[in-house]
Amino acid sequence: MSAPSMSAPTLADHLRKATRHGSTRLPVEQVLALGRDLARELGRAHAETPPRHPSLDPAAIAYGEAGPRLDTGPAEGSVPEDLFLLGALLHGLLGQEPHVSWRLDGPPPAEVDGFRRRNVLAMLASPSRLAGFASAAEAAEALEAALAAEAAESPWSLFRGGTARAGVAAGGAPAPASLGPGWLARVGAVTASPVLTADMVVAVTADGRLLFLDRATGRRVHEIGLDAPVESSPAIAGGVLAVGTDSGELVLVDLARGEVRHRARLGSLVRSSPLIVEDRVVVGVVEGKAGGALVAVDTQSGKVVWTRRAGAVFSSPALWEERVLVGSDDGTLYAVEAATGAPAWSVPLGGKVRATPAIAEGVAVVGDFGGRLTAVRVDDGATAWTAAVGHAMYSSPCRLARGWVVGCHEGHLHGWQDSGAPAFEVPTHGPVISSAATLGDAFAVGSTDGALYLVAASGDVRQRLVLAKGGVASSPAVDADVVYVGSAEGVHALRAGR
Repeated sequence: MSAPSMSAPTLADHLRKATRHGSTRLPVEQVLALGRDLARELGRAHAETPPRHPSLDPAAIAYGEAGPRLDTGPAEGSVPEDLFLLGALLHGLLGQEPHVSWRLDGPPPAEVDGFRRRNVLAMLASPSRLAGFASAAEAAEALEAALAAEAAESPWSLFRGGTARAGVAAGGAPAPASLGPGWLARVGAVTASPVLTADMVVAVTADGRLLFLDRATGRRVHEIGLDAPVESSPAIAGGVLAVGTDSGELVLVDLARGEVRHRARLGSLVRSSPLIVEDRVVVGVVEGKAGGALVAVDTQSGKVVWTRRAGAVFSSPALWEERVLVGSDDGTLYAVEAATGAPAWSVPLGGKVRATPAIAEGVAVVGDFGGRLTAVRVDDGATAWTAAVGHAMYSSPCRLARGWVVGCHEGHLHGWQDSGAPAFEVPTHGPVISSAATLGDAFAVGSTDGALYLVAASGDVRQRLVLAKGGVASSPAVDADVVYVGSAEGVHALRAGR
């Protein structure tokens, strides 16, 4: 194939017209779209036999109505070098003149909005020894994701999957025969549960870092320091991420920009996982040794909207219609109106309630430190049934097809029918703090023995997969055929097997 003829339009011609001979710059979206198209063309060239490594000089690239074409190029070259040159080209179009120092240190951050966009541009121009993308196809996918103005809604955007906190993925999930390793991001201990966007796993480390990891590879995309240890699981809705800290703050993050929007000091400790209800974040707070509250904060201003006093609230609030339910260390399950915090009812239970209530079909199920599992009707607070587990429960119940499963401090997984009758008991080798997530006719749950258990709804153990010697306290997040969970070592992605 021959190079473009003197009369054939080139990318250089296109850029001269689009920038009025350099008097203006291309909009960021157009630069990213051009980068995506060039990455796809590079992928096509690299897939040939032998692979080609085309020139990325705009004057040598044919450009027509369908965009750029890389139809020529020698067999000599490398994928990292091609992607580096592509990154340099895109940075140049954004006004950053490429410099030889980039080959050692990479480029300075691109002056564009959004950490996704800054990250993908930096990765493209990474030095060859730090090759950011494994292939041109991977780079094209990342550029396509960076073009999206708003990531698609995820079926697991908060602790326990949905606002009812039942541990069930939106749209369901396949039933695997086993789980196999996908990737491990060794980021340090992750006690809280990860949440998901369309393209990222969002997790907080025990030492106080908010991490954004690429869902396909586990690669770290962005990081925000929270300045305190964290065990609160994040929540995402409406472009806002909310998370609590052990210094008593609720931190609100602009999800698109990856920047802290507000920090609201609410008490001495926030272990509860936030619940975002329209323009408010509802979260439990611990104040001193015994006091606490359920608090609502405005997502735009960071100001407290209402406060409902209770004992210390480690439990995470659950939502059913217009009503919020949460447990307290004073041994009570509370229901309040989401809009105002006005009390609807309260039910005394058998001990501290640090588990999160799980709601299905208008019935909330929650365990307590007195070893009792209780089902309560959300509309009036009437008790539907109680069951004696016999051991304290921090683990939150998970909804199965025709019943529930919950872990206990003694190291068992307890299955219960909808009537409150026992269904099964599965021993693990350590206390179960993790809360289960359903996978079709099975569920996955971690144990402090360091393993993740895959168990059929009948109670038959399908797999015990050891993840970390230091234990698995994190609760799994599920999307499609992948399970994401934290451990003493970091964040794991586990793929379903048939």
